[in-house]
Amino acid sequence: MPGGLRGFVRPALAALVALCALPASALSFLPWENVRITYDTFTYSGDGVTRSVGVMQPQDRGSRTPAIVVLHFNLGSASSMANLTEIGELARDEGVVILLPIADDATWAHNPNEIGASDDAGFLAAMIDEYVARYDLDPARIYMTGYSQGGNMTVRMACEYPGKIAAGASVAATMRKSLARQCAPAVPTPMAFFHGTEDEQVPYGPGVPSLLRDLLGVGALGAQDAAAFWAEVNGCEANATRTTLPAPVDDGTQIQLDSYDNCPDNGGAALYTIVGGGHTWPGVLDFVPVAGITTQNLRANRAMWDFFKRFSR
Repeated sequence: MPGGLRGFVRPALAALVALCALPASALSFLPWENVRITYDTFTYSGDGVTRSVGVMQPQDRGSRTPAIVVLHFNLGSASSMANLTEIGELARDEGVVILLPIADDATWAHNPNEIGASDDAGFLAAMIDEYVARYDLDPARIYMTGYSQGGNMTVRMACEYPGKIAAGASVAATMRKSLARQCAPAVPTPMAFFHGTEDEQVPYGPGVPSLLRDLLGVGALGAQDAAAFWAEVNGCEANATRTTLPAPVDDGTQIQLDSYDNCPDNGGAALYTIVGGGHTWPGVLDFVPVAGITTQNLRANRAMWDFFKRFSR
């Protein structure tokens, strides 16, 4: 979509995008200029389940293209995730292939202790191998991101299949404590976190909401602890460098970047704290007030791509 049209089109799309919990067949991808959008299917031999995968690729691209695997939120779909995040801009502007797989039951099995859960980690690892060959992707430049539950699944992939992704980014999610207790990746995986301090669904830090989640068995690390965890796993120095980013938009938010850059062996970690931000994807249409403020002082798509492109396997 040309940049000049977005200001006219985005408000009109609010009602459409708000249908994001509908099945894939009920919601279409919004178009992007010079981006070809299709649906594929992939049958994972580990469980015999055929899953759908949305594919956004530049119409004119060369071989060995980098790709970003984008994981939807709970009960989401490929199209609703693409429309919510506007991730198609990276296919249009950066020549990146975007892969949007759909969980078997629209719910990612991100908790390693969940009984009877789908083998989503195995599926994603196998899908990456298949799609590297199917679309002539660069296996050294496969990245992964996700929103909410998809962010948690991204972190699980970095723990269990670090060789499949060169870097990851989690938006409005941190890391299950159950996963942290057993996460020991064989190789470093750079990780970036984007988290609002006013996120009421996934608390930014410790407090009563976090204690309640612990009691329910769904406890998660705070955002700062999650970033520090990955800094340690990746061999970074313990102290992050904090930068307060410019805030050109007066929307009640401020962005603080904690960057762990002194890391050996292709490691790295970063935390974008959205002071005043909610359970939202930074920089996109603010269409669900109950989720909190969506900052316009940071565009997560651009920030994570700047982070990703520093790394390769």
